[in-house]
This record gives sequence, structure tokens and C-alpha cells, in this order.
Amino acid sequence: MGQTISAEKITLYELEQKFSLRQTEDLDFFQEWQTNLLELTDSEKQRLNRIKAIYANLAKRSVL
Repeated sequence: MGQTISAEKITLYELEQKFSLRQTEDLDFFQEWQTNLLELTDSEKQRLNRIKAIYANLAKRSVL
């Protein structure tokens, strides 16, 4: 049986290393999440890109 690790005690970086995880920019990944959605405004897209960048930067360096 596998070992359980509390989410508070592991970082995204550690998970990426242990399981060889890689981020994808593939727009077809999880297509079921993309059907029947409203179009984002340019302002919303810019804000989302900024949040993604901040999260990616912080998530690898600390426990969220």
C-alpha cells in the first residue's frame, strides 16, 4: 500500500521531481473543461496569465 503525505508537507517542485510531472500548454488537454464556456475578455486573459505566472513562480519554492 502507498504512503500518504499531507499536502502541507510537500511542494509542487517535489511532486514534479518524484512523479516526472511536466506542465503542458496543450489547449486540447482536458477538452471536457472547455465546452460551453463563455469567452474571456482580453482583460481577464491578461489577469489570468499574470496569476499563472505568479503561481508557477511561488508554487515551486514554497508549500502552498
